[in-house]
Amino acid sequence: MSGKNMNEMERRLLYADKPEPVKKTEEQNKYVKKFKEEREFDNIKKTTILNDIVRLRVFLAFCEELEMEPFELSTHDFVKFFNYLNNRRNCSITTQNKYFNLLKVFYRLLRYENFREFEIESNNRKRFTKYEKKHYDTIDFETYTKILKEVVLSNSRTKVRDALLIRVLWETGCRRSEALNIRYKDCDLEKGRFRIRDTKTYEERTVVVSEDTTKIVIDYIKQNLRRDADDFIFQNEVTFNGKRVKPDWVTAVFKKAVNKLKEDGAIPKGRRVVVHSLRHGRATDLLDKGVPIDIVKEILGHKSLETTLYYSHSKERKEKLLDEIQKLL
Repeated sequence: MSGKNMNEMERRLLYADKPEPVKKTEEQNKYVKKFKEEREFDNIKKTTILNDIVRLRVFLAFCEELEMEPFELSTHDFVKFFNYLNNRRNCSITTQNKYFNLLKVFYRLLRYENFREFEIESNNRKRFTKYEKKHYDTIDFETYTKILKEVVLSNSRTKVRDALLIRVLWETGCRRSEALNIRYKDCDLEKGRFRIRDTKTYEERTVVVSEDTTKIVIDYIKQNLRRDADDFIFQNEVTFNGKRVKPDWVTAVFKKAVNKLKEDGAIPKGRRVVVHSLRHGRATDLLDKGVPIDIVKEILGHKSLETTLYYSHSKERKEKLLDEIQKLL
């Protein structure tokens, strides 16, 4: 079959639309080295830096194609770069927005001024202000307990650990990675408190769980293979190596339970319920119970109060408040 007669799916199967990898050069390395040093000075996570460098090399390779240094590019050159991302690398709007944010950081850290005009013009044209956002529906306590029950009644050999993890996620409002990174040394099981270290904002915080959950945690961790201070409390039982549970496993368990409940009609099929919905639900639940928004901010570990305000303005919470108001009429 010739390339001309191939349909779109056949071309995709043959990687025909996949952009060629960027070839690393010494010229690129010069800028990458400076960028990496500046990011490390800002205590940015290693994985974030590595992801940024992959995109940065794409930009630097484009500069080489133009035979220009990054500090020589004009506003129109930046326009050409984003057209290149769109037309030749088939980047989504979301990915293009990541490149835009990366270049803002890159030019700021290397003290180059020529990106500023393009940034201002882009904001005026609303070029990178409206990009694809992942939407997660929040869940209430009733939906959470349905999911929890589905996991407990499953045939999985790790169902107790998985259900306990989901319960901890709900009660603490932690991110998935934060809960999985809890170690023995982070636990105060007399008070039912956990110290959260590896956070998105790089600031430690303390979270709490209920007395009943604390008792379950105490009983559960007695079965762990490894129990030293630096060992994780949620360990991988499948391989019996005592290593941390993988994030993808939690996602898969949660998704399986949600899909089953959707099939049974217990959760509307149109709702996007994911692990992060537990965090959304916890935030809304705390606000509904009258916990001050600045306290909710600290519990969730938000860097900005504006992020917490998102939950107070959520569609689900507004609808619930309208129902309560209607009862008063």
